[in-house]
Amino acid sequence: MTKEALERAVLRLKEGDGGQFDKIYDATYKVVFFVALGICGSKETAEDVVQDAYISALGHLGSYDGGSFLAWLTTIAKRTALNAVKKNAREIATDLAENEAMFAAGGDPAEGAGLIAAAEKLLPPDDYEIVIMSAVAGYRRREVAKIKGMPVSTVSHRYKSALSKLKKYLEEEERQ
Repeated sequence: MTKEALERAVLRLKEGDGGQFDKIYDATYKVVFFVALGICGSKETAEDVVQDAYISALGHLGSYDGGSFLAWLTTIAKRTALNAVKKNAREIATDLAENEAMFAAGGDPAEGAGLIAAAEKLLPPDDYEIVIMSAVAGYRRREVAKIKGMPVSTVSHRYKSALSKLKKYLEEEERQ
């Protein structure tokens, strides 16, 4: 589903068309799940977080004012996951090191959630989504391009540029 189609489905859902939820869920589940998994480190906890994140998103759908629904939803998922980790007194254990070079440079898997938070803080929303979809959720650049409604070359360029920014951030953090 393209970004525009997703936004239309969200608008219809806000207008009361409950049938749109399944379409939205199918289009966003993988990204939301891997964001939650990256923070929680546990498949079972991530599944609970995903469920809670969608319930929260539905409950607060009136506050969504456009922009990027996927970024809004992944922010809810991230916060829900962090709350679940705190509530369960678990360490943040993620294995982003197996993903792209950016995450391999991160070292300690417990720093994964911090890296995701840093990416969200440092990168423009579209670039953050591209990194999450590519490196965390495992989408190919072609799939990301289709979802985002961008040329593959643009997605690839923005992805490489974002990784470069994050690599520089990691190197600076390592020096401190």
